[in-house]
Amino acid sequence: MKIKFLPSGEEIEAAAGESLLKICIKNKIEIKSICHGVPSCAECRVHISAGEHNILPPNKAELALIGSSYYIDGRRLSCQVRAYGDITVDITEQLERTDQGTKKMKGARALGKGHDLRATQSTLILEKKPKGTS
Repeated sequence: MKIKFLPSGEEIEAAAGESLLKICIKNKIEIKSICHGVPSCAECRVHISAGEHNILPPNKAELALIGSSYYIDGRRLSCQVRAYGDITVDITEQLERTDQGTKKMKGARALGKGHDLRATQSTLILEKKPKGTS
């Protein structure tokens, strides 16, 4: 079976039933995955743009992680996708993540000036800066 990757247009031959993440790792196509296919991180999201009929629907574990995004835009976890025929996979989101390097903190701009922002063990702590300090 053939797997085509967008936006590059690269096509590779793969064995049926193997996870898309493993296929990508073997072919040096970068897909971010922290959990290495457990699934628990949801970092390996991709969009199946063609050939949806050649993959199985998401299982309960995958739906618990991706939630409604599957129903909205068809995104799937590459570690859970197993193809049994030709598919086209859009990895644009993965490429954008690689370019950014790190996740951006949301909402910091909305707080305005005068707040010291720091993350400690996944907890955001807000402190008002004393007057006269920068």
